[in-house]
Amino acid sequence: MIKSRFAKREFRSLLIENVDVWTTESVIKNARVWVENGRFRGINATPTGKVERIDGGGKVLMPAGVDAQAHLRVPGQGHKETPATGLLAALKGGYSAILTMPNTQPTIDSVEVLKRGQEEVRPFESDFGVHVFWSAAITKKLNSDDLTSYEDLVRAGVRAFTNDGLGVTNDKVMEQAFAQLEKLGVPLLQHAEFLGHGGSLAPGPVQEKLGASPYPDEPEWKMVERDLRELRKHPRARYHVLHVSSRKTLELVRQAKREGLLVTAEVSPHHLFFNTETIDGDNLAFKMNPPIRSPEDQKALWQGLQEGVVDFVATDHAPHESVMKIGSFDKAAFGTLGLETTMNVLIFGHRRGWLNERRLVEVFASKPAEFLRLPGGFGTFTLDAPFHAAWVDVNAPEQVYTEDSISSLSKNSCFIGSKLPGRIEGAFHEQSVFVFP
Repeated sequence: MIKSRFAKREFRSLLIENVDVWTTESVIKNARVWVENGRFRGINATPTGKVERIDGGGKVLMPAGVDAQAHLRVPGQGHKETPATGLLAALKGGYSAILTMPNTQPTIDSVEVLKRGQEEVRPFESDFGVHVFWSAAITKKLNSDDLTSYEDLVRAGVRAFTNDGLGVTNDKVMEQAFAQLEKLGVPLLQHAEFLGHGGSLAPGPVQEKLGASPYPDEPEWKMVERDLRELRKHPRARYHVLHVSSRKTLELVRQAKREGLLVTAEVSPHHLFFNTETIDGDNLAFKMNPPIRSPEDQKALWQGLQEGVVDFVATDHAPHESVMKIGSFDKAAFGTLGLETTMNVLIFGHRRGWLNERRLVEVFASKPAEFLRLPGGFGTFTLDAPFHAAWVDVNAPEQVYTEDSISSLSKNSCFIGSKLPGRIEGAFHEQSVFVFP
C-alpha cells in the first residue's frame, strides 16, 4: 500500500534532460545530467553506451536534502511513526538523509539500543533510498546527570549527541560533555530550554484568546547563554542550537561565531512560515517546543538564515498519535510534522527574495550534510559519488495542504489548511527514480 503512492523504477545509465540544475556553485538552465551505475557523471556530459532518458519538464534538479533533526521514533514508538512511513515522508519531502533523534523508548543511550534501531530501519533505507544517520543521548535516560559512553557510541556510528526534548540543566555535566566531545569532534545538539515555565504558546493574540499558558523566550536564550559560558572552557568543542525561535538567541549565536567558537544553529520550517498572529488556534499541531513566536522573531529568523547566522533548516519532524493532540493547548503534546513541507517553505522564501537559489540548496542540503560530515554524494552533486537529487517544480502554484497529502503515520501537521507553493515531482537515489503522483 505504501509503495503504491509513487512509481519506482531502476536504471543503469540515465540522462535527465531539460532541467534547471541548482547547486551551491551555480544555476545552469536547460541542462542535462548523466547518472551511471548510481553515480553522478556530470552536467552536460556526453554519455557513453546505451542510456535511458527522462524529460525533466523544465523543472529544477537539485541535491536532495539532509534533515539534521527528525524524530523517526525508532526504536519503540511505532504507534507514532514507523520506518516505512517516516522514510516515505522523507522521500516525498526531497530528502536523501535524516538524523534521527534519541528520545525514543528505550532512549538511544547505549550501543545495544542503537544497534536495535539500526537493524529495524535498514530494510526501509533500501526500499526508499533515504539513509538514516543516528544521534544518541548526551546523558543516560535524558536525566541531565550521567554522561553516556561517547567513544563507544561514536565507534558504533553516532554522528551527534542530544537530549532533544529536554535541555541539559546541570552546568557541570555540560562542561564534562564539552570536554569529552571536544576530543571526538562530534557536535552536541542542545534543545535549549530551562524547565519550570509551564508554557504552551508564545505570548500573542491566539494565546490570550485561548487562555493558554504563556511560553516566554527566556528559557531558550538563558540556556544558550549558560552553554556558551561552559563552551568557552573548551573552545574546540562543537555546539549546535536546535530549532532557534527567538531573536535574542540569534544574537547570542551571532556573537559566539564572531568570537570564533564552533557554534552552529538551525531553524525549523514552522518558525519561518508562521508567527503568533497567523497560527490556527483550532489546530493543536501548533503546540510545539519551542513555540512559534512574534512577527519580529520570524523576520529575524529569515534574516539570520540569509546572513548565515542560522546555518541551515531542520524539520524537527515530530509525529504523534491523535490521542496526544486532543483537548487544550496546555494538555496536548508538543510537536508537529515537517518532512513533507520544508521545501514548500523554502520556495515561499525564495519567491519573496529572502533566499536565492544557491542559498536555498545550502540550507536544505549542503550545509547540514557538511555539519554531519556525511560522505560524498549527500547534499551535493559530486563527480563519481552516489547520486541523490530532488526533482522540484519551484513554479507550481500555491495549493492548500490537506491531511490527505501526509505520508507519515501521524497527521499532526500545523501546515494543514495553509496555501503552500511549489511541488516535489520526484527523486533520484543512486540507481532508482521515484515519481510522485
